[in-house]
Amino acid sequence: MVDLLDFSETVKSLYLVRHGETAATQKGRICGESNISLNDEGFAQANVLGSWFSDMEISSIFSSPLARAVQTADAIAKAIKMPTYFKHSGLTEKKEGEWEGKTYWQLRDEDPKAWEKWSNNPIDFAPPGGESVRSFVDRIDRALKDIINNYETGNRLVLTTHAGVIRGIILNCLNIPTENFFRLDIPTGSITKIEYSENFATLKYTSLTLESYSYVA
Repeated sequence: MVDLLDFSETVKSLYLVRHGETAATQKGRICGESNISLNDEGFAQANVLGSWFSDMEISSIFSSPLARAVQTADAIAKAIKMPTYFKHSGLTEKKEGEWEGKTYWQLRDEDPKAWEKWSNNPIDFAPPGGESVRSFVDRIDRALKDIINNYETGNRLVLTTHAGVIRGIILNCLNIPTENFFRLDIPTGSITKIEYSENFATLKYTSLTLESYSYVA
């Protein structure tokens, strides 16, 4: 992607939605590909998200196939009266392998050598059975290009997915080095908007949360 906006290009609005809260996210556990459900607060967040999108002309919804993202997408789809939407495997969270379900403090105590390797190089280190941040961000780039190029998306897309996926999309769209991955904070139940064309992308806002939904469209 180059820093040049061709005004003849179609610009798509990407609304990147992180799923609502879960018991695991509340406790700081690494969720990764774990297929966990929203908790009560997460369902409440999903319903508020649905209300926020209800008056907008959304053309398509794409979701991670993991339960917490699907449940969030269901609430949005119901609110905007969209009976069907796409589940795309490329939108799943970073694969964490043997680190799934644990906290970083647990890992520090249980496997100090792996913890040290991760601490020294968090971008290129891959947990046992997992993927590195660098390979994950490359995977997300391929997934977004597949969605844009191979589906009838329309020009206003909602992607319900995970914090890592949203970070990856932001980095790829804005040509930000992958080393900045952990500097992006994406809360549960938040919305990030990117205006996207084939050759240009603009970050309109990021991590819009419940407290400020009423102020931005």
